[in-house]
Amino acid sequence: MKAWIARTALYTGLALTASGIISTTGAQFARETALAANPQVDRIFALWDKPDSPGCALAVSKAGNIVYKRGYGMADLEHKIPITPRTVFHAASLAKQFTAMSIMLLVEQHQLSLDDDVHNYIKTELPNLGTPITVRQMLQHISGIRDQWTFMTMAGWRMYDDVISRDDVLYFVRRMTTLNFPPGEQHLYSNTGYTLAGLIVERLSRQSLADFASSKIFEPLGMKHTVFTDNHWQIVHDRAYGYTSTYPFFELRMPNYDLTGATNLLTTVEDLVRWDRNFDYKTVGGDDALSQMQTRAHLSDGTPVDYGFGLMLPTYRSRNVVEHAGLDAGYRAHLMRFPDQHFAVAILCNVALPDDTAPRVLARRVADVYLRDYLRDEPASVTPENHVPSPSDPPQASGPPATPQRFAEYTGRYYNDEIEATYEIKLDGPSVAIYRHKYPPTHLDPTFADTFKMTNFSPVVRSGSVHFTRDGQGKINGFLFDGDRIRNFPFTKLP
Repeated sequence: MKAWIARTALYTGLALTASGIISTTGAQFARETALAANPQVDRIFALWDKPDSPGCALAVSKAGNIVYKRGYGMADLEHKIPITPRTVFHAASLAKQFTAMSIMLLVEQHQLSLDDDVHNYIKTELPNLGTPITVRQMLQHISGIRDQWTFMTMAGWRMYDDVISRDDVLYFVRRMTTLNFPPGEQHLYSNTGYTLAGLIVERLSRQSLADFASSKIFEPLGMKHTVFTDNHWQIVHDRAYGYTSTYPFFELRMPNYDLTGATNLLTTVEDLVRWDRNFDYKTVGGDDALSQMQTRAHLSDGTPVDYGFGLMLPTYRSRNVVEHAGLDAGYRAHLMRFPDQHFAVAILCNVALPDDTAPRVLARRVADVYLRDYLRDEPASVTPENHVPSPSDPPQASGPPATPQRFAEYTGRYYNDEIEATYEIKLDGPSVAIYRHKYPPTHLDPTFADTFKMTNFSPVVRSGSVHFTRDGQGKINGFLFDGDRIRNFPFTKLP
């Protein structure tokens, strides 16, 4: 009984007396639960607080109570519908923590173990690549499984223009012959792992991930405006449209995904606060599941990684943080909690924001306002929103770069069977470029012997390198593609 009273006190602003009787905390509680205007916070979002701009919804909570919430800008520019805290947004990768919780609920029911080989449940879609891959490694992004969005764009699909279904993703998964690295050796974000995790939930529960999450997570937590959508054409009430470009010239930009697990979560900032509250209240999942979700991964050599199950685990100004970002088409999202201070910030936006105003930065600015007495004055480490470590130079990269006199040596047609794609390397002004289906040429700049740097290859692969390989006679016989979310991907030169 006392434990229940203590938990109730945490969320109602009540305090236990020595006799066990509950009493209010007076003026302090009144200050923390008041929803009066906060000009300091409003200034952070002033750029989008306009009747002709998309914008963001915000909710701030202390001890599970919303202490401030507001909408800034418009959910629908065509019909002049404003954003409110109850506006529904596509939340992109915030989906991953709910997929992870779905897996943990199945673990709790003894339907699987985190250390089971994924192939036990996905026998035909994921090829045997010569090594076991555990469910745990998949949830922690240390499995080595190649990222689906990288595969799709490398194969010529256009993100946010082409409709991409789970069957499309699984088609490429079946064709995989290599991993980015042996499982456990590195940490590299992979959406594919969470698409496969959603498939595991479906097969073990005999429900869609959408139905499972709704009945086991969303409904028990009162998240009445949160759903997984299996189809991009599904109607969701009060949804904000996504936009791109800059004020005042905005364009619609919507994700066309027919899959769940890695993405396609639609929710509100109010519902995200209800989910955040669960990390203290433990209504869904219990101690073990929630603890494991917030436990850092470790690589094979013991190196810790600031990632759990669908959750990033960095620090901000010397305080522990549990957070995740989301980025898809014209949407940006961020949920950030300070577990020791029982404080959270939820931000959902319907505009593709520039990096310096991404929701992760906005969330930190809001935290600075409310936690000024708790945060230490020191440089803050902000994890990139797209969760992608910058690709390092391939191990073969050394020696002086190629000179223009030798650029013709690299020209030709190159093929990869996994994505069934042919790239053509052509002379391009002062260097060479990659020509491929549906995309503009990608210019290559020489950096080392047989190695070229590239940028803006696709919306997913923003930077990377191409390292040409040679046969025993010294002739170019292919190249290795290395970039965001992909490592040592081989192309063979065609005759």
